Amino acid sequence: RSLVGSEMCIRDSLEIIPQLSSGGGERFVVDLCNELSKEHDVTLMVLHSLDKVDFYLKEVSNNVRVVSMNKRMGLDIGLLFRVYRYIRREKPDVVHTHLRAIMYIAFAIMRKNGVMHCHTVHSAADKEAGGSFISSGMRKFCFHHGWITPITISAESLHSFRKYYGMDAPMIFNGRNVDAGMLVSDEVKEQFKQYRHTNKTRVLISLARIDPVKRQTLLARVVMRLKREGYDLTVLFIGGERDAQMTAELRSYNDEAIQLLGELHNPLEYLKMGDAYALCSSYEGMPISLIEAIGVGCIPVCTPVGGIVDVVHNGENGFLSDGIGEESYYKTVKRFLSLTDVQLKDMKQKALATYGPFSMYECARNYVRLFEKGIKK
Repeated sequence: RSLVGSEMCIRDSLEIIPQLSSGGGERFVVDLCNELSKEHDVTLMVLHSLDKVDFYLKEVSNNVRVVSMNKRMGLDIGLLFRVYRYIRREKPDVVHTHLRAIMYIAFAIMRKNGVMHCHTVHSAADKEAGGSFISSGMRKFCFHHGWITPITISAESLHSFRKYYGMDAPMIFNGRNVDAGMLVSDEVKEQFKQYRHTNKTRVLISLARIDPVKRQTLLARVVMRLKREGYDLTVLFIGGERDAQMTAELRSYNDEAIQLLGELHNPLEYLKMGDAYALCSSYEGMPISLIEAIGVGCIPVCTPVGGIVDVVHNGENGFLSDGIGEESYYKTVKRFLSLTDVQLKDMKQKALATYGPFSMYECARNYVRLFEKGIKK
């Protein structure tokens, strides 16, 4: 299956990201680079030093060229010139930025030299732009003047973009490469024996950095409340412990129902072994971990924010709470726990059947179409 149509006008692309830490945006960029590199020359530019943060480096395909710009901490003015000189020298067809990397192509976009510049908005538009005048102002100016093509990732993402910037933008759903036939290691199977206290225990997987936006402490309170009511469940928190106060609160429960596993390189195995993917964020873009969950048939139990509502159909392939409040989410987890074994198995299959449009192949093919259109224009 080819990513391109009958006319291939893209020779190479440059994907730019601040760092390769464990996060959804970083996971997405690595997958996109790997998929694009099957038919194009792809360079992944990482602004920060790979000596300090290289969580996903080993997962980058050998077909992808990786360069590090060794950014200094804080605002690095010199990096603006180094990125500009690199783009001027290499002359890629497409320069595609992610997250805060957009700030460092300011000089490069002033002299496009036939290069198409685009930027994926990975979250709600106002959140992604940041609070500073420089960050939001630079985006508004470049988007409105057509210097950079913005790309949104869900219907809600597009809605927030229109509201914040007062203009339209292309929309391409996020994607993720997931092998439904992936095998779970004996080590992970053995681990799950301590998480499933009985054959009735339901295991929830929280796959996200520990962060106020993800609200893991709310999830922990809901789990403990349900346990006190007699429900048999365990929640596994997988992700970097970014917020020390939240992490300390989660550890303070000192209960077998609350398990903190930290960052893992094989979260898909845990999702495949688990019963539900639990996410109670206050806002989202299009969670890569949600796509991973449906890709292995783990039932989403989520708040109705961002692109989640484009994936989860309440009561069919997962559950959505009425709002983002704790009581609403508690009732939603309770609905999930009321499923019989037969209903659980059936919903897992329906979750898995949802994955197709969110594969990285489909995502990359849509990006290539957009790149080709931009280059011809």
